[in-house]
Amino acid sequence: MTGSSGALSAVRLALDPGPPLDPFALAGDEGIIFRSGDLVLVGLGIAATIPLVEGLESTPGLEAAARSVAAVTLDDRYPQSVAGVVAFGALPFGRSEAASLVIPELIYGADGVGNEWMTAIAATRADLPSDSSGLRQRLALQATAKPVGTGDPAGPDTVTPLVSDRSFEAMVDRALQVIAGGSIKKVVLARQLDVELGAPIDRAGLLRRWHGLEPNCTVFAMPTEDGQFFGASPELLIERTGPAIHSRPLAGTTDRMKDRSPGHGDRVLPGELLSSVKDGSEHRLVVEAIDASLRPLCSELTVPDHPDLVHLHNITHLGTSVTGTLAQRPDGSLPTALDLVGALHPTPAVGGVPRDRAVALIDELEPEPRGHYAGPVGYLDGRGDGRWMLGIRSVSLHGNRARLAAGVGIVGGSVPSTELVETNLKFTAVLDALSPGMATDAFAGTPVAGSAPS
Repeated sequence: MTGSSGALSAVRLALDPGPPLDPFALAGDEGIIFRSGDLVLVGLGIAATIPLVEGLESTPGLEAAARSVAAVTLDDRYPQSVAGVVAFGALPFGRSEAASLVIPELIYGADGVGNEWMTAIAATRADLPSDSSGLRQRLALQATAKPVGTGDPAGPDTVTPLVSDRSFEAMVDRALQVIAGGSIKKVVLARQLDVELGAPIDRAGLLRRWHGLEPNCTVFAMPTEDGQFFGASPELLIERTGPAIHSRPLAGTTDRMKDRSPGHGDRVLPGELLSSVKDGSEHRLVVEAIDASLRPLCSELTVPDHPDLVHLHNITHLGTSVTGTLAQRPDGSLPTALDLVGALHPTPAVGGVPRDRAVALIDELEPEPRGHYAGPVGYLDGRGDGRWMLGIRSVSLHGNRARLAAGVGIVGGSVPSTELVETNLKFTAVLDALSPGMATDAFAGTPVAGSAPS
């Protein structure tokens, strides 16, 4: 661990009255941002880094990380709000891959009813502010000191597919053969694109535009070992607030087209998605797996019998809200949000059924590691609460190169050409934010640079 969280002190203060702060401007190009529903969190600087050496595979490691966050001594002068001392994380898809959580030096928070607060974390209490006087002005000055743009790309940008259309359809064919053999029921296969950006990205402007396109998604930006990981995720893996938990799995997808125009595949219309046998089967496998993982940890768990429709910018999903109440463990404690992430990930929404065999098939068929794509993204606070999304509809940024991934659930009855179209729909949802118009060039017949070999 970089620094000792047990030696850290923190104070949380309500911000003095004034105009609301722009979280995207405050985060700038380097800060952490997690904007989810009515909650906005921005992290600046690094007070401590908490390693997860064995990733999600080590239960003692997850428990030690939670203790490290809880060990920060907090003088909480605004206790009616959530998320005081917070550790953020973007975890890899691979469960056993090493990861880390970050406790920032400063955390700005806001909720949907106008409350704003700031948590400062330092090695000694003497380094913490004594009151909230002037805090808003100082944060506002910090935000305005950073360049803020629209996020519009300077171009030109080039798109390089890592897998050709024909090769991806062959991957789906191979997965269908395995499914027919009976060893797995579902596997999620992803394909990846590299986008070479013509100019450095304006991250604040991009995230602001992405939030405008997908207001019901969680917009996030997190540091990684060699760059940044950001996106607008529609899928809640798990949220814990005291003993109450909530998961919102999505599986089963169609576009929001009002017709079946040439080039868009044999997609069902959004209203027909609820009656689709193939999509219903795919969704049910995800819900059943989440039920099986959470029920042993709960005194009560409510799982609806039927999904509902989730409408996004250009896609409609099947979704189910799973809610429950955690049961106390023998020592009287509750599983933390990070414990629940470890129990769930990867769900069949991004992995498959059965999990281990599906992940092994993913490793066999996908030519490149997923990295942070489809991994958990979120935060853990000192009380063990937190909110974790799946890192989908996302971008891994390394300098001027952005890597995108899009996954599709393969079950019996899947059609390779239709699954290919679905990946393009999901890429479009990201490209519309990253570089407007790029998706039209990439998926409407316009040549792209570096076309992947078949």
